[in-house]
Amino acid sequence: MLTSAKAILKLFSTTALVRASGLLKNTKNVNELIDTASKEIHSGKKKILSIQNDFTVLLVMLKAWVKGDYNEVPCMTLLLSTAALIYFVNPFDAVPDMIPALGLLDDATVIGFVVASIREDIQNFRARKYTHLKKHNQLPA
Repeated sequence: MLTSAKAILKLFSTTALVRASGLLKNTKNVNELIDTASKEIHSGKKKILSIQNDFTVLLVMLKAWVKGDYNEVPCMTLLLSTAALIYFVNPFDAVPDMIPALGLLDDATVIGFVVASIREDIQNFRARKYTHLKKHNQLPA
């Protein structure tokens, strides 16, 4: 792994994971974080095409967990996913988002790492819940 990617993941693990563990105690705050991240990923300002599809499913999975509609999300997946959202919405992370192109590189690195780490849980959610929600036009906004 590139040295810069290692540094980004170290920053992610020392800051976002700690904040995520506290945030997960209040589903209202998690819901607000999901809404903020969803707006950002779909606004065009923070479009990261390589991870957009998996990131969208991750958002829907967390939203379903918050609502109590999907409880099969392991604790570590909740922690990593929430931490990734915190890192994503923070404009002043390892590489500030105001720097064109480079500002999203660290976000893509963190989200890519998290998605790869929880790939099986994302696939399980797709198979059990996401496809059903999509088929019945019940995906959250």
